[in-house]
Parts: sequence; structure tokens; C-alpha cells
Amino acid sequence: MFKPHTEKQEEVFLTEKRISIAATGIQWGKTTVGVMRLLMDMFKFTSAEDNFIVTAPTYKILYQSTLPVFKAICDGRFGHYHKENECFRIKGGGMVWFRTGQNPDSVVGITNVRHILCDEAGLYSRYFWDNIQARSSIKRCPITIVTSPYSLNWLWTDFIRKHRNGDEYVRKLVHLCQATSKENPYFPEEEYNDRLRTMDPRRFNMLYGGVFDRAVGLVYDCFDISQHVIDSFLLPVGTRYFGGIDWGYTDPCVIKVRAVTETGMHYSISEVCKTQMRVSDIIDHCVRLKNLYKIEKFFCDPSRPEYIEELNRKGLNAQPAANAIVMGIEKHYALIKGGDYFVFKENNKHTIDEYETYHYADPKDLKPDQGSNDKINLPVDQSNHTMDCERYISMGTWRIGHAKNRVVNQDTSVIPFREISQYDTNMDKLIKRRRNADISL
Repeated sequence: MFKPHTEKQEEVFLTEKRISIAATGIQWGKTTVGVMRLLMDMFKFTSAEDNFIVTAPTYKILYQSTLPVFKAICDGRFGHYHKENECFRIKGGGMVWFRTGQNPDSVVGITNVRHILCDEAGLYSRYFWDNIQARSSIKRCPITIVTSPYSLNWLWTDFIRKHRNGDEYVRKLVHLCQATSKENPYFPEEEYNDRLRTMDPRRFNMLYGGVFDRAVGLVYDCFDISQHVIDSFLLPVGTRYFGGIDWGYTDPCVIKVRAVTETGMHYSISEVCKTQMRVSDIIDHCVRLKNLYKIEKFFCDPSRPEYIEELNRKGLNAQPAANAIVMGIEKHYALIKGGDYFVFKENNKHTIDEYETYHYADPKDLKPDQGSNDKINLPVDQSNHTMDCERYISMGTWRIGHAKNRVVNQDTSVIPFREISQYDTNMDKLIKRRRNADISL
């Protein structure tokens, strides 16, 4: 019924490691091998209480890619798919549940999970991935990840990069397979060569070569994790603190905290990212953060004025944020590009992840009525909740701090901040210099 076309595909299928990752070019056969690996555990665990989960980033990918492959192999032969409940009832007991990242909490509540298949997981938000890992915890069940490379998000930082760098724990946990499309003997070689000659090399390497790289069309392409993500440190006297709120219920609600020094340096220092929060829950988080950081003002998504009014009734200084998307992006971009913005590594994992996935739509993906410049310039409205918060805060605070480009070193001589950046590229050394400065950034 299933004959692996290469040794690599067979290794993905048969590995006994808990996480199997096939990060390959398109049409390599990764979804098929993922379904077959899932099916093997469906035969192994046959209790009526056993559950299996198949996930995809969107309903479009689920119904056009993942589900057709699963049904072609399993439907009618090993059970029956029920569209109304988005589940597959296995003959003899057990259920397969189909869920997407469009509701990142959709996997919550499924118990006794024996195997999870993640199709095109490179498009998952970190929030969705965290929930998937939680479902696998009790039984420590296998997780099969099959995807093309899309960006340097959590999949790259948590697994691929560490595996390639020889991290012993990750190598023990993860079987990693990377392959090009042409390593599938059934993939037309002529098609591969045509795309090689005509496509942008970076895009080709990701789509057909299985090579991880930064996503195409990133909104904040000036953001560099190696430069802008730093360890936290004690901020100087006179630092002011501001909050940003992007409402959500099915989507995550995000609360961000930004520190702004007297010299105009901005530090993203904390985040709360959670779904299904009522306004009372949001208020509780905001009160805690205000007491902890002495937050002066919360800049809020203006779409829920009744929530903003409720926050003010509870003594929280909340106001509608300026929601001009293009202008907000320009202000926040200028902060990053100018070297005036950094993210504390601790407590900002969703923010860091979204910087690597927040992107503009590819022009070929736009609908006929989306051809005007104002449409093209808007980012894709997906997995952007921390980015919206950052934009709200930057719009509300960009006038704060007037000596933005100057820093005083240990000898009290004043030199431009950007001049320091040119000859001291090691961020750790730079931050230490700031800590010890008479007037610290």
C-alpha cells in the first residue's frame, strides 16, 4: 500500500524519535508519509478512548491539501469521515480530529492523544504550536511535522537550527529530514530546472530546495534577531512604561509593555498572549502589569470602546490607539531601523516569532479588486496581534525622548549612538557599556 520512494522518506516513516520533521521542497510526498506514519499508530492504539489529531494552518490548506490525502488513504477503508464534526471515526474504536490554526485553541480539550500530524507547520503561530505540544504531553505521543520552509519562526529557532548546530537534546528528540523536490523520483526534472532558471534564488531554495531562510516580503525586514533581541537588564531611573492592547477572544488577546528611556530608547519588555479572555481577565492582567511597571497609559485597539471605558472605570489610564496602519508601521520601522528599539528575550517569545512571519501579501495572491497601492501595502491580517500592539505603542510614544541619538560613555564624552554601533557590533558589549554609563540608555 505504501512504498517509500527514497531512503529519506523511509526514515521519516520509521523513526522512533518522538518528533519527526520532514522540511522539504514541494511535492516531495511529505503529507503522504505523514498520514502513513499516523496510520501506523491508528493500528497500534485501538481503544475507543484513543484520539489522534491532524492539524493544518488554515481551512484552505486543510481542505485542499491535508484532508484529500488522508481520505484517499483511509476513508471507507479504515473508518468514515464526518464533515459536520470534522472527525474521522476509526473502525473498531478511536477518533481522528481535524483542526486548524485559525482557532489556535481548537485542539484544547482533546484527551488521550496518541499521535499528532502537523501539515505545513511552518505556517503555524507559536501559540498554536504550544497548544499542540500540550496535547501530546500526557501520553508523550509522537508528533509528525511535514512542511515546506516559510520563515525563520519557532520551527527554525526551536528545532532546525539547534539540530543543525549539534544540540544533543534536540538531536535525541527529533528526526530531521531536509530534501529537495527533485529527490522525489516522480517529480519532473524539467519542471525543477525551469523554476531554477526563472525564480528568485532565495524563493526557489525555500519552495523547491527545502532551505530555511527569512520569509519573503517581511514588514519589518530591518529586524534582526541577532541584533535586536537582547537579555534583559536594569533600566535607568527616569524610564517610563506604556502598555498596548490588541483585543481578542477566539484570536489571542495580547497585552504588551514598552519601556521608553529619557534618551528615547525603546525596549519591548513583556507580553501576555492568551485566547478566551473576558474583559475582567484583561483588567486583572493590566492591573498586575501597572503595579509591576508603573504603566502610565495603555494604548488600545479602538475597535472596542466599551472595553476601553471599562478599563478606565477600574483606574487604568486607557485610550484608543491611533490605528493608521501604514503610518504606524512607518513609525515602528523607523525605531527599529534607527537602532532605538530592542526586545528583551525573556517573556517575548510570541513577539519575536511574529517579527519573522509578519509579511505583505504576494501580489499574485491578491484578488482582482485588490490591485490598488493602498491594498498592496497592507500586511496579511494573520498572526499579527503582537505586531499590532507594537504599532499602537509606537504611534503613542514616538515623540517621547528627544536626545535619541546620543549616549554618554564611561569617560563622559558624548558620541552618537549609531557611531558606537558601527565599531562595536557585539550587542552584549554595547549593552554593558550602557549599563555602566553615567547617563545610561
